[in-house]
Amino acid sequence: MRMRARICSIICFVAFLLCACTPAAKQGRLPRPGNKYATGFQIDDTLGITRVRVFAPWNQDSVMATYMISEPLERIGASSATHIGMLAELGLLDRLVGMCNPEVSYHTLPETCHHLGDAMQPDCERIIANGVQAMLYSTYAPSDQSAERMESVGIPVLYNNEWRESTPLARAEWIRFVAVFFGKLAAADSIFCEVDSVYNAISTQRSAISCQQSVVSGLDFRGTWYVPAGGTYMGALYSDAGASYAYADDPRESSIPLTFEQALLTFADADVWLGCNVPSREALIEMNSQHALFKAYQTGRLYNFRKRCLPSGANDFWESGVVHPERILQDIIATLDGDTTFYYINPVK
Repeated sequence: MRMRARICSIICFVAFLLCACTPAAKQGRLPRPGNKYATGFQIDDTLGITRVRVFAPWNQDSVMATYMISEPLERIGASSATHIGMLAELGLLDRLVGMCNPEVSYHTLPETCHHLGDAMQPDCERIIANGVQAMLYSTYAPSDQSAERMESVGIPVLYNNEWRESTPLARAEWIRFVAVFFGKLAAADSIFCEVDSVYNAISTQRSAISCQQSVVSGLDFRGTWYVPAGGTYMGALYSDAGASYAYADDPRESSIPLTFEQALLTFADADVWLGCNVPSREALIEMNSQHALFKAYQTGRLYNFRKRCLPSGANDFWESGVVHPERILQDIIATLDGDTTFYYINPVK
């Protein structure tokens, strides 16, 4: 009981509401006050108490959760590799006492970090037994039974929904959300300011260059080829890199399902193939021999985002890459320019 009382003194949940609503149109969403890009959370001070609000991904007008912070957290749990990237950047991995599916973490976790079950179904008993004060958690549906289960047994859930942001810098700005629970907001602002400055400098430079290199994204999987629309995270990266992309003007914030024939018709002559998530050219042909019809296959300009991967499946692209989109942007530009030095990207040979 004393542990729960202490938790409640650290983070008080004032409101919790999930709404099954259609996502707001992109043009209708503006950064929250205090943020430069992020739309999903807001931080403010009220009478010396820090208040953090998270807005429902399915209805940006609805407050999903509100937290009142009176003192920093000391023991945190995480459900996603993206959380690890942010904690590591802030120098807070020593506060991590548990993680769901720890094998997916690229960073070396503390020896005291315990397995907290599956990310889609965290183990409440393990969370409580290891003294986790709050769980960083990503929710993907209006009705989340795992989140409700944690809440019902007194485990505070911190909704880290950076995945819902449609631009790289908006996702990166969620490092502020994580930092505020540890009294590290000033450090997060410094980190993000540098990332923002470098990213925009690179993007501005590319906008002045006439780059005619076109890209194809993803690959055929069981008869469907998903490509990012222009209003997505990857769509924004392609645009900021100066690439020519067939769906750049499509404002949707989701993937577009294509048949193989549609993909071939649209991307047959694309110069660069990004997100080609296979270990080799041979494996690509084994999946579908018609992949050989693409120009990028014939010229060997095939790339995946798996340079920083571990045998366990951990991929730093989804970890530190969320905090450092400027590195991803530079990598994509390198593929367009024919360079061979990459941070996250790996040539497929």
